[in-house]
Amino acid sequence: MVRNLIISASKANQLYWLGRYQERVYMTLHLLHKCYDQMIDGNPEKYHALRNALDPSNSYTDNEAFALGMVYDENNPSSVFSALNHAMDNAILLREDIYTETLSYIELSISLMKKCKKENKINFTLLQYITDWSLAFWGSAEQRIFNTRILTLMMIGRHVEFLDMMLRYNYDLKRITLSYKTLKKYLLEIPASVDSDAANQLDALLVEEAFNLSDEEYKQKVIKYVNQMIKI
Repeated sequence: MVRNLIISASKANQLYWLGRYQERVYMTLHLLHKCYDQMIDGNPEKYHALRNALDPSNSYTDNEAFALGMVYDENNPSSVFSALNHAMDNAILLREDIYTETLSYIELSISLMKKCKKENKINFTLLQYITDWSLAFWGSAEQRIFNTRILTLMMIGRHVEFLDMMLRYNYDLKRITLSYKTLKKYLLEIPASVDSDAANQLDALLVEEAFNLSDEEYKQKVIKYVNQMIKI
């Protein structure tokens, strides 16, 4: 078994961002599906709150344009298609490290996304395949990647993105602190990747006494430290 081989700074960065973008695909689809369900259930208050979180600049004029844009708009850095393309850009450079079987789940997702985009409508039955393939990507990575440092760098990216999105979309403290503990477990394996000042700030902010995502200043501060904490 290969363990902790030296990895260049550029490759470490590619692994980290591959993890982030692949998790962004999964979480964005999850949130969009949740948003869509609330819309059709006639729950406009929750629906609009989630839509505003996904599209804070109100880039799309109506619900249909919003759904299409958040899935297919390659010029929107928050869209599913944009995240998939960025994941693919990194994965191709890492093919020999993550192996073709793992890369294939991103290739399948992009192929299906292009097919769905031509229809110019949201088909959550088909998009569920992309959600499933996002999870299969991680299963393949854990099964096939024996260089523990490569897998750890990807998992750090995955859990930073997961934590970042949960903060942005107002998850509860229990979910967020569980995610933070998981992230710190991976960071222990590569301690040089941690900005200790940012980590200490997060330790002080992610406690019941301080937690308040309805306070925008607090929320932006926590998100900032989550993204500053990693030195990759």
